[in-house]
Parts: sequence; C-alpha cells; structure tokens
Amino acid sequence: MASRSRAANQEKHPNVPRLAWTIDELCAAAHCSRSFFEKERREGRGPRVTHFGRAHRVTPEHAAAWINSLSK
Repeated sequence: MASRSRAANQEKHPNVPRLAWTIDELCAAAHCSRSFFEKERREGRGPRVTHFGRAHRVTPEHAAAWINSLSK
C-alpha cells in the first residue's frame, strides 16, 4: 500500500525516478518565473502539461523541448 505523503513515499522508495515535475519545480529548474511560464502557456509556446486529477505536471521530455525552443 502506498504511503500518503510525498515525503513518506520518497523515504520509503528513494530510488524511484521522477516521471514529471510540478509547475513550480520546473520554473525553479529552468530559472524562470511562474508568470513567465504562464505567459508562454497563454501564448501557446509553453510546454505540454499533463493533468493528474487537480495536479498539473510537466514531463522531462516536454520541459526539454520547451527550454530548447526558448533558445531559438
């Protein structure tokens, strides 16, 4: 049975890779503001966002494609 909190899951299963990032985690990793991310999404240039219920996640592949498109 899965643990309830993210911290408990990470402690219990430390070697399981992350499959997707939250929007805030992506912004921190990309060194951009949340408002810049939202502006890019509104204008159709942001990364594809996957919805898990109410949670919004970005896969590393979509994040990399978006970051590469910023440098063009």
